[in-house]
Amino acid sequence: MLTRFPRPTHLNAFKWRGLFLFILIMLLLASLVGVVRVQHEIRHLETQYYKSLKAALTAHEEWGRLQLEKKYLTAPARVEQLARTQLNMTSDKSNFETLYLYKEAPDSLEVGDE
Repeated sequence: MLTRFPRPTHLNAFKWRGLFLFILIMLLLASLVGVVRVQHEIRHLETQYYKSLKAALTAHEEWGRLQLEKKYLTAPARVEQLARTQLNMTSDKSNFETLYLYKEAPDSLEVGDE
């Protein structure tokens, strides 16, 4: 049966397959750009991580060196040797003098007034 108005043929030419393919290609390109961006961010984070790890190791080594230097400087034998040579200190107690300090009685109390 022939219809009164024939359908235009240029409207039938639109295929949904082309639009679907275009959307699929755009999604593929977007995902590829996303993958490249994530890889770049991962490389950047790894670089920061290794720099901070190197700084932490350097700080740990410096801390160890400072601990060794502290132990050397505070060694009892070294302190005694410096006291003898630079400060002229001796362990001779023959010239010691003993001083006794007494607290004075308050003025209101007299010695015999208890």
